[in-house]
Amino acid sequence: MKKLVLSLASALFAAGAAVAQLPDRIVCAGDYGGHLQGVATDGESIYWSFTVAVVKTDLAGKILASRKAPSHQGDLCYKDGVVYVAVNLGKFNTETRGVSQVTAYDAKTLEPLKTIPLPEMPHGAGGMTWKGDKFYIIGGLPLKHEKNYVYEYTSDFTFVKRHDLDTGFTWMGIQTAAHEDNAFYFGIYGSKGDPSGVLACPDDLSSYTRYTGAGSVGIIKLDGAYYLGGTGRDKATKRNTGHLVRQKAFPDPKKAFSLAPTGKGWLRIFFEGRDTSGWKDAGYVFNNDGNKPIFSQDALFVSAKAAAACKEFPAVGIGGGKEFYTPDLVRGVHRAALHREVFSLHLPGTPDSLKGDAALAAAVEAVTREAGRLGVTVIGQ
Repeated sequence: MKKLVLSLASALFAAGAAVAQLPDRIVCAGDYGGHLQGVATDGESIYWSFTVAVVKTDLAGKILASRKAPSHQGDLCYKDGVVYVAVNLGKFNTETRGVSQVTAYDAKTLEPLKTIPLPEMPHGAGGMTWKGDKFYIIGGLPLKHEKNYVYEYTSDFTFVKRHDLDTGFTWMGIQTAAHEDNAFYFGIYGSKGDPSGVLACPDDLSSYTRYTGAGSVGIIKLDGAYYLGGTGRDKATKRNTGHLVRQKAFPDPKKAFSLAPTGKGWLRIFFEGRDTSGWKDAGYVFNNDGNKPIFSQDALFVSAKAAAACKEFPAVGIGGGKEFYTPDLVRGVHRAALHREVFSLHLPGTPDSLKGDAALAAAVEAVTREAGRLGVTVIGQ
C-alpha cells in the first residue's frame, strides 16, 4: 500500500494572475446547521453545501438563494445550468447501509428538479464532479478498505464503472471532488496518524499523488486561481460557517514523491501493568527538539475486547470509542517519522499478554517492523 505524504507547500505550480480583483478570502454569508461539505462555481456565482442546506452566493459571498435539505448533503458540482449534489440519507462508511443519490437543483433558484438513486454506492455518496459528458462521484469508506472508489456515470446517470484508487485507507473515504487542468482533485479528511489533504489524479485515474493541507471541504478554480474551502463552528450557537481561501499555488499532479525513512520520531509502547505516573500524558505531538519527546493527551489505547472482535485486523479504541485497525497504527508511525512526533501505544496487560493474543501480537509486530524500516526509535515495553 502506498504511503505518500508531502507538505502542500513543497510541490506547487503558480496559479494564474487573473484574479487580482477577487479577495483572497471569500466568506459565505450566514450560518448553518451543518458544516461546509463542498463548493462549486459557474464563474459568476458560488454554490455551497452545508450538509443540511444548499446556498448560492455572488463572488463576494452575498446570498442569492438558499434551500434547506435533509442531512447529509455532500459536495456538489455545476453543469449546464444545474447544480448536482451528492447525497446520502443512510449510514456513511458501512458496507451496505448507505442510501446514495444525486439531487439536481435549478442553478438560478435552487428549486429541486429531480433525484437520482445511486444503488452502486453502498458506502454513502459524499461528493461529485464531472469531466466531458461523465459524472464522477465519491463517498464514504468502511474501515479495513485499502482503496478509495470513484464511480463513473454517464450524463443521464447510467452507471459506467468503478475506479479503484490504490491510496490506502483514508478516514471516511473522499469528501470532495473537482476536475481542473486535466486532473482530478479529491479532498480527504485526516485522522490520527493520517493528515488531511488532497489526492491529485490524472484524467484516466490510473495513479495518484498525495498532498497534505487544506482541501477536504471544497476545491474550485475561479478566474485562474484555486480556492480551497474551510468551515468553522460557533461553540455557543452550534452554528457553522463557510469560507474559501485563494491559494497562491496548488499541487502539480505530475510530480511524484514518497515518504522515505527519516530516522526521526518515536514509537512508545507501554502496558497497563507499568507505572506511568511519572510520565507526561502519552501520545504524539509535534516536537521541535529531536532529543526530547513531548507527549500529549491523545494516547492511543488498544483494548483486548476490541482486538478479539476482528480476526483480520485487531481493532483499537481511541477517546470516544472509535475503532481503528492495524493500518491506522502503521500510519501513525509514518506520521511520527515525517513530523518528528511520538506515536504512543497503550496495550492491555503485560508483555506476556501478547503470547495469548495472536491478533494483538501481530498488530504490535507490524507496527514495530514499520518503525524499524523508517528509522523510528522504539521506546517503552
